[in-house]
Amino acid sequence: MYKKLLFLLVSALVFAGSANAMKYEESLSSSKPSAMLIYADWADGLAPVMQNFTAMEQQYGDRYNFVRLNIASPETKAFNQKYHIYPNLPYVLLFRDGGKVSRYLQKNCINDTACFTERLDFFNR
Repeated sequence: MYKKLLFLLVSALVFAGSANAMKYEESLSSSKPSAMLIYADWADGLAPVMQNFTAMEQQYGDRYNFVRLNIASPETKAFNQKYHIYPNLPYVLLFRDGGKVSRYLQKNCINDTACFTERLDFFNR
């Protein structure tokens, strides 16, 4: 019971913090590369991914734009039409040069801080 309540509280805090996040259109026009978390509320294993994504945002926020994109929301229609949505949500797409260069990071890499850090550092070269 308490674990479920804690999970719901942590999830609510993580999602509430993303309400003011940068939109993907803004991030692509920025000079900084972007890390976009693509998710749906119903995706398996979302809470730990969100927690690690938020931790990476705190660490790399000066070098990357961090964007959260719920593919089930109406405002992501343009994104869904432009980019192929992979079925294994959640995942991260890294973009730079206005979206011309991108990389895909699977959930297991997002949850592994060393892997995520290595990919961000390598992509930003």
